[in-house]
Amino acid sequence: MTKTDTDGRQWEYTTYAPKGETCPACGKSIKSLESCRRGMLSCRGSSPVVAYWHTACAPKEEGR
Repeated sequence: MTKTDTDGRQWEYTTYAPKGETCPACGKSIKSLESCRRGMLSCRGSSPVVAYWHTACAPKEEGR
């Protein structure tokens, strides 16, 4: 089992979040037209969900 089997934070791209999104890292809302990172957030036993992180809050990708 690799880390990606249980950690769904795989960044798809930098984008803008829909209105009302909250950063799961800091708990603050993401402002309109604020650049952010989009990825999937999941845990074992549940379906992955789309999540948005502030660019500064997004954990750094390993190996890059």
